[in-house]
Amino acid sequence: MNYMLDKINILENKDAILSGAEQIVNELMMNEKLDKSEKLMTIELAMAKLNYELYNISGDSKEEMPE
Repeated sequence: MNYMLDKINILENKDAILSGAEQIVNELMMNEKLDKSEKLMTIELAMAKLNYELYNISGDSKEEMPE
């Protein structure tokens, strides 16, 4: 985490980034319906969805698996 904070702390918009991350973490930590691993999966899914929304990149293979 220190590596990431070092990268963020040099950015002009660092306060907004840190605040946004804190909001996301707090929301997940308060969600009693999810266990720890499900909270991590939620973050992974959110990152994949955000990547798709921003860049139209899904990370999915375009080739279909043979039957």
